[in-house]
Amino acid sequence: MTSQPSKTKIHPGIRTMRILYFVYFAANGIFFTYINVYYQSLGLSGTQIGFVNTLSPLTAILGMILWGVLNDRFARTRLLLSLSIAGAALSALALSTAQSFAVIVPLACTFSLLANPIIPLLDSTTLGLLGEQAHTYGRQRVWGSVGFIVTTASVGFLLDLVGLHGMFLSFALVMGVMLLVSTRLPAQPVHLGSFTLTGLNKMLRHPSWLIFTASVFLLGLSFTGIFNFIGVTMRLMGATDSLIGLAWTMAAVSEIPVMFFSAHLLRRFTATRLVAVAFGMYMLRCALYAIMPSPAWVLGIHLIFGAGFGLYWVGAVAYLSDIAPAGLTTTAQSLLTSTTGMANVLGALICGWLFDRVGPSGLYQILTVVSLMAFLLFAGGQVALRRQQPQVMTESSS
Repeated sequence: MTSQPSKTKIHPGIRTMRILYFVYFAANGIFFTYINVYYQSLGLSGTQIGFVNTLSPLTAILGMILWGVLNDRFARTRLLLSLSIAGAALSALALSTAQSFAVIVPLACTFSLLANPIIPLLDSTTLGLLGEQAHTYGRQRVWGSVGFIVTTASVGFLLDLVGLHGMFLSFALVMGVMLLVSTRLPAQPVHLGSFTLTGLNKMLRHPSWLIFTASVFLLGLSFTGIFNFIGVTMRLMGATDSLIGLAWTMAAVSEIPVMFFSAHLLRRFTATRLVAVAFGMYMLRCALYAIMPSPAWVLGIHLIFGAGFGLYWVGAVAYLSDIAPAGLTTTAQSLLTSTTGMANVLGALICGWLFDRVGPSGLYQILTVVSLMAFLLFAGGQVALRRQQPQVMTESSS
C-alpha cells in the first residue's frame, strides 16, 4: 500500500493572526485615513500638523524600545499585545477630547507610544507560528489589506453623516474587537529584532547599501508628504469624507495583486528592477498630484500609489536580503526601518512647512523633484556598481 505524502499543516494560531491583521488594519483605515483631516478641521496649520507627525515617529521608537525590553524580560507577548491594543483605543478616545494644539501633541505622542508596537508583535508572532513556512507570510498579511479596504470604502459615508469626530469611537470599537480576538492567541514569546553597532559598521562599508539607504531616505520624504497631506489637500479642494476614504480604498485594492504575485514578480524581473519601477511610480504620482484639477483625480492616482507601494515593499525586502552580508539580514531590515523612520520625522516637519508656504500644488512639485532625485540616485548607483564589479574581479584574479 503506497503512502500519500502528508500536507504540511498550518498552525491553528495562524487563523487567529489573519483575523488580527484584518481587524487591526481595518482600524488603521478609520484612524490614519482621517486623523490629519481632523487636525485641519480644528484649525491646525500645515506646520503644526507636520510637527505632530514629527514627534509621533520619535515617540514610536521609544515605544518599540520599551516594549522590546519588557518582552525580552517577561516573555509575555500576548499580554503586551493586549496592553498595546487597549492603550491605543483609550488614548484615541482621549485624543478626541483635545481641541488645541498644545493638548493634541502629548496625546498624539501617547497614542503612538502605545499603538506602534502592535504590528511588530503581530509580525514576529506570525513568523514564529509559520516556522518553516515563513515564505507564506505575505498571504497572511494580505488579510490586513482586505480589512483596510472594508473600512476605507465604508466609514467615510458614516462620517459624512455624523462628522469626523465619529472616527475616534469607531476606531475604539474595532480595537475592542481586536482585544477580544487577541485572547485566542497562543502564548508564544517572540523577539523584537534589533541591530548591533558591529552589524551597522559592516553594512556601512557596502556601497550598495549606502546608495540604497540614501535613495530610500529621499523617497521617504516624498512618501511622508503624500501620506500626511493628501487627505488635507482633497478636503481643501472640496472632497467629502467618503471620497477621501475611497481614495485610500483604491490604493489598497491595487496593492493586493502585487503582494499576492510577489514571488512571481521577483523571479521574472528581479528585486532591483522592482525597486527602480516603484521609485518611478512615486515620481509620477507626485507629478499628477501637483496638476490635478479636482479631488476625484486621486481615485485614479491612488491606483499607482498602491501598486507602487507594493512593488517597493516586495522589492526592498528582497533587495536587502541580496546585498546584506551573511548573518546580517535582520540588521539590514532594522536599518531600513530606521532610515524610513528618520525620513518620516524630517519629512513631516519640512512638508508641513512647505504646505503652508507654497500650497499643495507647490509641495507636490517639490516632492516630484525629490522623487526624481531618489530614482536617479538608485538607478545611477546600480549602473556604477555593475561597472565596478568587473574591475574588482580583474584585480582579484591578477
